[in-house]
Amino acid sequence: MTQKIIIISGGRLGDPAFFEQRRKALGSFLTICCDGGIRHLEKIKIRPDVIMGDMDSADPARVEGYGVDGVRIIKYPLDKDATDTQLALEYALGLEPAAIEIWGALGGRIDHALANLFLLSLGEKAGIKTTLIDDFCEVFIVEKEASFAEAIGQTVSLFAISSKAEGIVLQGFQYSLDNETLEMINPRGISNIIVRSPATIHVRSGSLLAVRYWLKDCFPEAV
Repeated sequence: MTQKIIIISGGRLGDPAFFEQRRKALGSFLTICCDGGIRHLEKIKIRPDVIMGDMDSADPARVEGYGVDGVRIIKYPLDKDATDTQLALEYALGLEPAAIEIWGALGGRIDHALANLFLLSLGEKAGIKTTLIDDFCEVFIVEKEASFAEAIGQTVSLFAISSKAEGIVLQGFQYSLDNETLEMINPRGISNIIVRSPATIHVRSGSLLAVRYWLKDCFPEAV
């Protein structure tokens, strides 16, 4: 079983220094690059294991160069029913890794970002933790429980992405919950603050989306 897979999507990447540092901390992993995400590879010093997509936004010379270098190239037709990121995620899930991170999937076009958020449900269905990562935050579905250590001062927002998420218990947050319900139509779980370590989230049923910002009071609109 592959320990971890990184998918590099074609959206906004963010600060290359953040991703280079994260790459070093992760140790061993397999990398799948989606089409236009090829433009990010040199900046973060990653050689992909697989490049896949319809190649409509990738530099053909770079794709050819990676192919000559032994990287597996999987090309799809332009007329297809899935985004390149979805195809990459389905491929990654088929390898049954311990976890998947998707980089370059947030920011830019809101429709692409939303599509990538909904893709997290594929990881949840497969029982494989799948996380969207950028230099400001991580986004993931809470599968029954989640814990944050050494995160005091960080902002965490929670959203029901099923009609309801029930039996929610929050401990270590400024605003605690005790066996409560969040509804998709009432996003009152936004902008909570971690005040104790470890902070924990428990959810009994439904899909609960978590957005955790890495730094205290540091958000995209403030940069």
